[in-house]
Amino acid sequence: MLGALLVSVCLLAAPQAPLAARGKGGLTVTREALAATVLERHGHGEKGRELLDLFLKARLLESLASQRGIQVGQAEVAQRWRELEKRAQASGQPLAAEIERRNLTPDQFREFLRISMLQERLTRAALGLARSSEVSGDQQEIWLAQEIQTRGLELLPPAAGLPGVMARCGEVTVTRAEFAEFLLERLERAELRETAWHLLLLAAIEQSMPDLAPAARARALDEELARRRQKHEAEFPTITFEQRLGATGRTLDALRRDPSVAIAALSRAWVDRSFGPEGVRSTYEKERELFEARYGEAMRAALLFLVAGRFVNDLCPRTFERAEEELRKYAQRLKSQAEFGELVTRLSEEPTTKKQLGDMGWVTRGDARVPAELREALFHLLDTGATIPEGGRLVGPVRLSTGCALLWASARRASPSWEEMAERVHEELRRRFLEERMPQESVELLFPGE
Repeated sequence: MLGALLVSVCLLAAPQAPLAARGKGGLTVTREALAATVLERHGHGEKGRELLDLFLKARLLESLASQRGIQVGQAEVAQRWRELEKRAQASGQPLAAEIERRNLTPDQFREFLRISMLQERLTRAALGLARSSEVSGDQQEIWLAQEIQTRGLELLPPAAGLPGVMARCGEVTVTRAEFAEFLLERLERAELRETAWHLLLLAAIEQSMPDLAPAARARALDEELARRRQKHEAEFPTITFEQRLGATGRTLDALRRDPSVAIAALSRAWVDRSFGPEGVRSTYEKERELFEARYGEAMRAALLFLVAGRFVNDLCPRTFERAEEELRKYAQRLKSQAEFGELVTRLSEEPTTKKQLGDMGWVTRGDARVPAELREALFHLLDTGATIPEGGRLVGPVRLSTGCALLWASARRASPSWEEMAERVHEELRRRFLEERMPQESVELLFPGE
């Protein structure tokens, strides 16, 4: 199904097909294509299950209200909105902020209020309560759970044989198409934009490879899936690739249809055709400094960081000089990396590395994650011929713009073999190719309000 829908990602979309996004070069994505991909990616995952539960309950409440002659008018919804706004103002938390936090538009929140009021009235009727009686949230949820249990709830897995159906509860059926549209309304815009970007990017790649035979395309996909399976087996030897996919609500067939897999497969094929082994080697030789800085020689290091500045104030607890003095005192007592890790746990003010006992992993000369001052201090050891003993050694204190650091250098890693470096160069060439074909920032969602 998805393969046919991807045809709708084209330079000139059919006039009757509503558009969901556009990108560089006039490429567009139809709403139908975006919805189908979003459904396969998210429909059976954790977030999708939460939204399906919400959608199914809303449909069931609508059905029950219709059967029992219960209605909620727009004037009543408006009155409830005003009441909520008044309470929100009194608590100092604007209602608009709550609506945004829930990732809802005002119209969606208005519909949410209407459905919740239907649930209140249905619960009162079921419990034989007067219309003015209070009914608690627990009472409403218990009543609805009983209604669902009575009818039976069937959530169909991704590979279910019943075409077009996502879930059923008694007389209520949720189709895949209906739920896909609901996902478009309720998922974060960042997730939708990324999916649209992938569809646009795949279309741009295929435009760049008009002579690619179907058999070659299928072979490239097979090879990409084999690489992913091999990586999985190395990282998770106790579970199968299919089991891991199933845990996230995916199937192997769905993964094969995902545009991200085709993007990886076809960009690799494009680099292989355009450069070949000799071209990859030539690129490395021309840009050796860049590739060695990013992927070459590396130091394994851990970090202890203290916030400091020129002056003490509410945001800065100590001066640079005071921080350096404190770190030197600690350094005199440290004898091992284990002691360093304990000190990081107690004192470090850099939250990310603190959780890992200061570990920054392998740091290369051009590692963009790590401030230049720290990289320079680490590699000064190597450049001056200093050695790193078996247990490691301290480096610093090192002054940065926001504080001072003490480092524990524990190991050195030589530049990788050409086989590994060639894959890094290949990866960079693929990245450049994809960025040139469809920059992510060029993608524009065409939903209302975008």
